[in-house]
Amino acid sequence: MLFLLLVCCLCQAQNKYVLTADSKKKVGVEYGEHIYARFDKSVVFPGTIREVDIYVPAQYDGKTPACVCVFQDGMSYRADTVVSNLISSKEIPMMILVAASPGQVIGDFDPDSPRANRTYEYDTPSPRFGQFVLEELLPFVESLKTSEGKSIILSKNKNDRMITGCSSGAACAFNVAWNTEEFTRVYSSCGSLTGLRGSFTNSTLVHKFEPKPIRFYFQSGSHDMWTSFGDWWSANQAMVRAMDFAGYDFTYQFTENADHCDDNVTQLFPDAMRFLWKGYPGNSPSPKKETHNSMLRQVLLDGKNFEQVVSGIEDNSILLSNNKGEILVASEKGAKLLDDKRETVIIDKKVLAIGIDNEMLAYESRKGLVIADKNGHIRKNIKTEICPCNAVALRDGGYYIVGKENQGDLFTSIWYLSNEYELSRKADGLKSVYSLALSGNNNWLYAFGYDTRRGFSYKVNKEHKDLLYGQEFYYIHVPDQSDGAETTSAICDNFGRTYLATAYGIQICDYNGRSEAILSMPGNVKPVSVAWGGEAMNVLYVLCNNGWIYKRTLNTKGASLEGVMPVIRVGAG
Repeated sequence: MLFLLLVCCLCQAQNKYVLTADSKKKVGVEYGEHIYARFDKSVVFPGTIREVDIYVPAQYDGKTPACVCVFQDGMSYRADTVVSNLISSKEIPMMILVAASPGQVIGDFDPDSPRANRTYEYDTPSPRFGQFVLEELLPFVESLKTSEGKSIILSKNKNDRMITGCSSGAACAFNVAWNTEEFTRVYSSCGSLTGLRGSFTNSTLVHKFEPKPIRFYFQSGSHDMWTSFGDWWSANQAMVRAMDFAGYDFTYQFTENADHCDDNVTQLFPDAMRFLWKGYPGNSPSPKKETHNSMLRQVLLDGKNFEQVVSGIEDNSILLSNNKGEILVASEKGAKLLDDKRETVIIDKKVLAIGIDNEMLAYESRKGLVIADKNGHIRKNIKTEICPCNAVALRDGGYYIVGKENQGDLFTSIWYLSNEYELSRKADGLKSVYSLALSGNNNWLYAFGYDTRRGFSYKVNKEHKDLLYGQEFYYIHVPDQSDGAETTSAICDNFGRTYLATAYGIQICDYNGRSEAILSMPGNVKPVSVAWGGEAMNVLYVLCNNGWIYKRTLNTKGASLEGVMPVIRVGAG
């Protein structure tokens, strides 16, 4: 009896995940075909070769754009059988499966020792692999045909795209969906959200970003990997907690005693497909509840999203606002009002800042600074050799200016221009600091650089406008593909917040220098300049690197030179 019991236990241990009928061939269901190909023409990952496996269900007509599911590390989960079964039972839409191996580059001296691209491609939390999938892999798949000559036509609608993988492949699936926003359904099994490269930051970013329209299914097990790179079990738990915090439409299955990428991930795949495609096509993935992020809840207004205002804005332009909440677009050629259909140039010089009474501080190359009235009439020429990058006005009529003393200098300095138009240096030796912002109460001057994640805070001396006690006060998030936050513009509101144009989008920092909320721009374009507009100074205007200006009404009031000085009371955090 003891022997029989032991045999039964061993059998159960070897077959602890019983696959359902969804994962097995069924009578009456017609199954499709696999197309195998090699892809070696990548520009995103030059020199790589990879094997591609496309599964085309038998029901596909070769004429209608089909949904697509992209797999990492080749086809897995018995996905071809599962998908055909669920299509037949009308539980999921028509879907073509695309699987590819990670790329590798073959060496010349020892071909059997290739450069394996797997962790580079999969574990890097950047848009790079998503670019490869969208611009190279899927178009390559569409160039192929079935054995019957059917064309492969994949839908370009993000609502029709899913991506999945196990281990680093799951991290890849998350990174592609998160960084491109072109995939709205993700099955992550045993996701490597750990320190293999940078995917360990993803759960933190989920807490901070405005929620994205993506639906997730997460799987892990108590016997998942635990290595020098981290603990997969706890990393996936942290991600699930982040999803719940941010209000995502998600579910998860954490299985006791499940190992890394064992049969549990296959057993769960049919249910994952049902969850991810529930209600298709009408039930598009979207957050199912409000985020717990207090800053997002304070700042965002229901139904108020980014709107396109105008396109075709030239490179190196910046946005400025006057005391009426009107937006000026300023460049080397001059400045004009945003809503002026005549596009009348107010002043033919580069405007750096707008001061009290709508006075303009401008710069003319090789000549110096210029003070002009609101109509562009020159009131004062200030001879100087400095090459200014940015400036900010104070309530007393003065300006802080950041720039280089000479064009070729590596470091920047900050000068104060008094309302008597006298220049004095207040800080120097700053590496790549190009953007300034002044707190709403004028207590602090903030200075931000391009190739760093930090921002400086200086105490503003009320009498002499000296900059005191400067320190690297701000912590700004940096995308993996960037060497710095790429902060190019900064403004403050009357509640102690700072809004930064960065490589990650609009990062909103609290009064204690921490990036607490992040707003992605439409299409993930990069913001380059920000300004407050509207009569209530509550409309955030954003110029992006695609030449578009966007606007969004927020539940706040931008800092300005008009009205009563705001009282800001914030705890130490």
